Amino acid sequence: METGRPIVAIVGRPNVGKSSLFNRIVGNSRQQSVPISSQQEPTVKNRPSRKYAVVHDTPGVTRDRNYADVEWENRAFTIVDTGGLDIDPDDRLIDNVQSQVDAALAEASLVLFVVDARTGIMPHDMVVVDKLRSADKPIFLVVNKVDSDRFQNEAAEFYALGLAEPMWTSCVQNDGIRELLDHIVETLPETDETVHDMPATMKIAIVGRPNVGKSSLINSLLGEERMIVDDRPGTTRDAVNIRLVHDNVPFEVVDTAGMRRKSAINDELESATVQRAIHSIRQSDIAVLVLDVTQDVAQQDKTIANFIERQGKASVLVMNKWDLIDKDSTTHPAFMDAIDVQLPQLGYVPRVFVSALTGQRVTQILTTALEVYREYCTHIPTPALNDLLLELRNVHPPPRVKGARPALKYITQVETKPPTFLIFGRNVHRVQQPYESYLVNNIRKEFGFHGTPIRIFYRRS
Repeated sequence: METGRPIVAIVGRPNVGKSSLFNRIVGNSRQQSVPISSQQEPTVKNRPSRKYAVVHDTPGVTRDRNYADVEWENRAFTIVDTGGLDIDPDDRLIDNVQSQVDAALAEASLVLFVVDARTGIMPHDMVVVDKLRSADKPIFLVVNKVDSDRFQNEAAEFYALGLAEPMWTSCVQNDGIRELLDHIVETLPETDETVHDMPATMKIAIVGRPNVGKSSLINSLLGEERMIVDDRPGTTRDAVNIRLVHDNVPFEVVDTAGMRRKSAINDELESATVQRAIHSIRQSDIAVLVLDVTQDVAQQDKTIANFIERQGKASVLVMNKWDLIDKDSTTHPAFMDAIDVQLPQLGYVPRVFVSALTGQRVTQILTTALEVYREYCTHIPTPALNDLLLELRNVHPPPRVKGARPALKYITQVETKPPTFLIFGRNVHRVQQPYESYLVNNIRKEFGFHGTPIRIFYRRS
């Protein structure tokens, strides 16, 4: 991960409230810029935290490292939520979680060790403390779930851990979070970076059905085992943000949970992670839809493609596991034709054939995403648009509908991301879909807009 911000890692055994603390820290930092009167404070203080990380009472929900930028008192840092430190894992996936925690500790400038006031000190807490001391990093002991004075009085036993003065927090009531943030920024090393000079980053959501290789693609991009990869569907349970730089361009890549059909989702936790994936698409600049070329395009692939198009998101199609296909001179064109037939709603989207396993063309995903993003942000001068409209209208006038022909007089681009055009004229309500497709296709032919949907609206003049 490449960033100039110091990193604060949240660690602890499973189910002590690490993700809830992550959500509260991020949420409080984003509320700080809003003036709050003393009368309003209690309402804001107790407002439920927005779920930047999935929170559930199932141990082990957070498996990958989940990053978010935090800005507090004009200081910037990055907070990372980690999987629970389970000392004797009996599952190879949990074993992978431990390596993720070790990686987070290695890059952290400060560690928040979270314990549960309700359970008191558990044997695993003592083992975790020893592990943290070996990291030789500043450690804050955060006693969480202190939801009443009774718990705070009983939580005095945590002094026995031999760490600094405990900090009492309640994520449910948002108690102690701002004080914790104050201590964090006082302790972190100084950096040259300020809140106001952070470079803009392109946010890319990696989406697709379960087990198509999304996490493996990110590992290949980063050149490290950054994401947990397992051959069981559903390994990635939360949307996980990763920052990297490619060709001097900062990217924020979001690895999302595999999106299955609603009828296949019978678990409350999985439903929450799918909602996070949907939210990630909505908040992204580019959606990268990953397909497994060893499998046929499924209805769920089409559903995800429809959702991306409806949201007006620029996108890239990534055809993964290309190394497993026996190829000749006809293989690539045949796949391209099949995708045109099976996913016509994304016919304008560039396709990248990659192998996460071998790394073949994986960086081309970022290069293509950057090209698509530039098209996504393109604004065409009005005179050039009207020259094209005049030519198209002369070659193929809009057909008559109920005896009246639409008269398209003037076009202008009113928005980018996605490119949106407004056409003025008479009887514009009679423009039919085939003619609008004719306009869209020729706008693409003339001006590009590869990988991005185009919207056209009409106004009577």
